[in-house]
Amino acid sequence: MTTLKQHIESINAKSQAWIDEDPANRWTGMITTDMDYWAEQGIHTVEDYERDSLITYIYEGHKDAFGVKGRHYDFDSMSMDDLRAEADYISNAVHEAMEAEKKQQEEDLASFKALVQSTIDMGADDEETALRWLSSSEKFYNSQCVESWVWSHGILFTDYGKKVADYLIENVTYEEVA
Repeated sequence: MTTLKQHIESINAKSQAWIDEDPANRWTGMITTDMDYWAEQGIHTVEDYERDSLITYIYEGHKDAFGVKGRHYDFDSMSMDDLRAEADYISNAVHEAMEAEKKQQEEDLASFKALVQSTIDMGADDEETALRWLSSSEKFYNSQCVESWVWSHGILFTDYGKKVADYLIENVTYEEVA
């Protein structure tokens, strides 16, 4: 029978092996093997640990899927099978939310690029001029204001959006804070 400490050490070993495959690009936290910590959490067995892990996944994953943490659950009344089924449901919902977010981001990116092109077609000589024109009515006090403007167009977390933000951060005139 595997002890809780052995179980956690096995998980950590798998995590370390995954990191070791590509250490320049992979990182993950390790799970503490301090058994006093786990005892304070009321976790004494592998089953306790697995149950707690599922509950944490459901509780936290609910936010990624639906925008709020899963505070409405009565975890104490749920069996392990119930928890696994709910974790599967949350996993699917998170996947769907990520796909919807990706689609929205692609649409926002296409829309912003069309706006830039339209501005060029109306007389801006190039992309940089179009970006200055598009942002000229904004009051930027610092780089966060610039990033907020790019974010409001739904593109901040794209490669193009980062390029736009970097360009504007370097080229806009910042207002004095009153």
